[in-house]
Amino acid sequence: MTAIQNATTDSNVPPIKLYWLNDSRADRILFLLEELQISYVIEKVQRGPDKLAPPELKQIHPLGKSPVIKDGDRVVAES
Repeated sequence: MTAIQNATTDSNVPPIKLYWLNDSRADRILFLLEELQISYVIEKVQRGPDKLAPPELKQIHPLGKSPVIKDGDRVVAES
């Protein structure tokens, strides 16, 4: 996974972490965070040759869903 932090991050507020999986709906969450000017960090996750999410995404969410955001201890996956 690769971490990328956006330019609007306020050091006083812990950022939301977006687990971004290629070829997923994660771009929608990225656009939403930008429009709302919410601080975030992107953890880029690449699909395997089989087009499935990699096992490390299941460490974040048991179903390996994407997009997933983590805000503090709370993990929320798109339903």
